[in-house]
Formats: sequence, structure tokens, C-alpha cells
Amino acid sequence: MEARIRRIFVAAAAAALSISAGAKAQEGDDVLGEIISPDLERREIREAKLDTENIELSAFGGIINVEDFGSNSLTGAALAYHINEDLFMEAAYGETELGESSFERLSGSAPLLTEEQRTLSYYNLSLGWNLFPGEYFIFDDWALNSSLYLIGGVGNTSFADEEHFTYNFGVGARVLMSDWLALRLDFRDHVFEHEIFGELQTTNNLSAQLGFSIFF
Repeated sequence: MEARIRRIFVAAAAAALSISAGAKAQEGDDVLGEIISPDLERREIREAKLDTENIELSAFGGIINVEDFGSNSLTGAALAYHINEDLFMEAAYGETELGESSFERLSGSAPLLTEEQRTLSYYNLSLGWNLFPGEYFIFDDWALNSSLYLIGGVGNTSFADEEHFTYNFGVGARVLMSDWLALRLDFRDHVFEHEIFGELQTTNNLSAQLGFSIFF
């Protein structure tokens, strides 16, 4: 009889311990669920949809300072081929109308150049290197793909009925407004020699130009 009573107490104790352990496990799960919630709000990510075409056609306007002739408006166009993500080749053409030279303004003498000779045009072939590709953030959730690039090359400048071998170098920034349209800002130095004032001199002619380009 006593042995039977002992077995009943042992079974009851085991059942109580099992219930207590289950309750503690359930309580632990509830606490863990409060600390680590599986219902996380996912942020929507929109991938950039950029065209895969490598040809870029640009039109630009700006200002060019031709040494001894002051600053004048500049217009032009460029055609670029993107070799890969880092390098691109560009052919460009630009044109401006020169004002009076410093010699003409100070001396008050007859003009050195005719109106036709004051038209300056240039063309060049350059190699560009996308140095810092990245993004520009506008407000909180609008990001535009961009790149800062270095560029340099050689070409020809024509004015005063003469042709002048020219090399150019500079820096620029390209911002993609959409999958096919970009905004470009360039700063260049066009270096060439001339003898308009009677002796050979090397001139540095700085330009700043802003334009739009399309990819196709």
C-alpha cells in the first residue's frame, strides 16, 4: 500500500515539473518574440534602369576666355563612345566670336582682324576617365547616378585664317537625369600657339560649358 502511494506521489511530482517546465518555455518564447519581432517592415529598393547603349551625343553652351581677346560665348556639340565603365572617347566641336584684343582696345588703332577672322572654331579628340562614379542625393529618397571624370586630348583651333595645333585637358561631371538623359558640366584648358601680335606665344584658353546629352 505504501509503495503504491509513493508511486502516485512520484508521478504527480513528475507531472507538476513537466507542466512548470512547459510554462517557463512558453514564457521564454513570448519574451524572445517581443525582443526579436519577425514582422519587420521592408524598405522598397528601386534599381536604376540605365540604358546599355554606349554612344552619347551632347550639345553645350558656355563661356571661353581666349587669351588677349576676353571672354565670349561658346556653343558646340560632342559625340562620345563609352569603351567601358571607366573610359570613353569623345570627339567635340566648338565655336565662338572673338571680341577686340587688349592691344586694339588700348592702342585705339585699326582692327587687327576682320569680322570673319574673329570666328574661332575648334575640334578635338579626347580620352575621358570616369574617376569617381557615384550618386547625388536630392532630398531624402531621390538619388541620381553621377560620375566625376578627367579628360584630355588633341585637336585643332582655327581663327585669323590660321590653323593651330591644340591640346586640351580638364575635368567634368555627368549626372544622369533619367535612363537616357544626362546633364554635363565641363571645365577645359585649350592650349595652342599663335603669332598674331608679331611673336610666337603660347596661350591658355579656359572654357566652362554646360550641356545635355542623350544615350542611344
